[in-house]
Amino acid sequence: MPPAVVEISSDAPVGTPTAAIPEFDTPQPNTRPNDATFVDASATSLPAVEVDNRRTLTIAYLLPPDGSAFLSASQTVANGLVAASKTSARPATILTVTAGAGGSVDEQIDAAVMSGADVVVGPLQRDLVDALATRTSLPIPVVALNAVPEKSTTAPQNLIMMSMSTESEAEYIARLAVQALPEHTERGSAPKIALLTTNGVWETRICSAYERVLREKLVDYEVFVVSTGELPALQKQLEPSLSAEDEAEFQQRIAALHAEKPADGAAARRQKSRIRAIESERRAKVATAEPPFASALLAMDAQTAGLVRNRLPQRMRIWASSVTNPGDPRTSSSATALAYDLDNLVFTECPLLVRYDAEGFEARFATAMPYSLSAKRLFALGVDAYEMARQWASHRHNIQYYGETGALTLNRDVSAVVARVPRTVVVKSGMLVEVPAKELAVPGDMPKIALPEPPVAPAPLPEAGTTVETPSRPAVTSILIRTEDVPADLPPSPPVARPAVPAPVSGSLSAPVIDRAETLPMPSTSVETIAPETTGTEVSPASFETDTDAASEADETPISY
Repeated sequence: MPPAVVEISSDAPVGTPTAAIPEFDTPQPNTRPNDATFVDASATSLPAVEVDNRRTLTIAYLLPPDGSAFLSASQTVANGLVAASKTSARPATILTVTAGAGGSVDEQIDAAVMSGADVVVGPLQRDLVDALATRTSLPIPVVALNAVPEKSTTAPQNLIMMSMSTESEAEYIARLAVQALPEHTERGSAPKIALLTTNGVWETRICSAYERVLREKLVDYEVFVVSTGELPALQKQLEPSLSAEDEAEFQQRIAALHAEKPADGAAARRQKSRIRAIESERRAKVATAEPPFASALLAMDAQTAGLVRNRLPQRMRIWASSVTNPGDPRTSSSATALAYDLDNLVFTECPLLVRYDAEGFEARFATAMPYSLSAKRLFALGVDAYEMARQWASHRHNIQYYGETGALTLNRDVSAVVARVPRTVVVKSGMLVEVPAKELAVPGDMPKIALPEPPVAPAPLPEAGTTVETPSRPAVTSILIRTEDVPADLPPSPPVARPAVPAPVSGSLSAPVIDRAETLPMPSTSVETIAPETTGTEVSPASFETDTDAASEADETPISY
């Protein structure tokens, strides 16, 4: 049954309630999040649990009222939900329930129930999700598109909450940064982390998430509020320093050269050149020395991060959330420039944003790819909400699969919040490379990242007049036909003689043999021959004349020349 999108209003509910959703005989194991093996949600084969194999699943999606600040974002999520349904092996019927003027989310849910929905997806607004989490019960399974973690254990049993929280991404990348810290520095002290942020609202929230993790892990850190006018001072604060022994050695060598008395101008120039060489050697050693902070956690956009990254030490490991994503270098020249500026940056992101180009996206979801990064993330949320709703409608308490927003895990017996583990992406040589987190959470310096193999370009066609060497034909020379080389009175090609075929013996059971004409007809229409593109000329030979008598005797089967 093809999917359908039906628009209804919570002011005027329609339809009748469906039958109760059956329980499943096979109980799901009580596993903690991330314990079980994930199922790839992009695969064509889905888990066997269904609402009812005899009918189509009906999903009600809650839209905010017209004029709401969340309407555009909600519609983008709805696009992902519908695209996932249309490209699914078992499409669903999608009902969009729009809130009325001054209406409540309870009225929307009631309208969805009366319209025969099996499961509700939405709302997107956090305050409405908070109101649902406060209730004691819900009449239908609900997949909320935002999360209230503090109410994850007290939410009604029919409610689960999934979100694209940037703060949860920040906490995740901060834990990876802590795992990658060495046990101690080269000088024997405990490693520290620098938090680089700006004064923006989102950046401040991300930095607070970093701090929560670092305090929990008992890691020393320092916060630096970055402004473009103070970048030289920031570079000085984060610059590595030499050990006392190495610094003393360089100073002694320079002092010894200064103590020499050059005999003439040439000797003085040689003395200055030797001093500059020693100073250059010192700067090179400082650049490769261990920095005062083993890692930096960035809470800023990609443009600001591009300015800051060049001021940071070479050996400092750089981590960030999806806010610092530079964009797709394959489609944007500005993203390419930012990618080179942010070399060796590790950030979190939805798989959808780094795995698909425009052509691959349209082939996968049968719709055009959203333009902005935020719209792509919301679309990915809608895609995963479809799979989560499909399984939650069956009252599965343990759900795990790889989606377009990351690895999703739900253990409803423990929490109503769907845990999301995003993908880790490394910016390397102007490219975005997906790298497993376990390969990055290695103590010490940044591990080597293998770049993907570039696509092999097809071999160009040989130009006219060149000789091509092949195993079967060692010397094949292409022929260049020019207009002046074709005679004006070019005669037609001679007919092709065919051997006579003996007639079958009388009484034979073999198929009859049709005696074809001894000559084949020539084409009666003009044939236009186009020379290779390198010449830019056309050859228009005269029309070939056909023997009409021979043509009439020929078989009517089309013959290709």
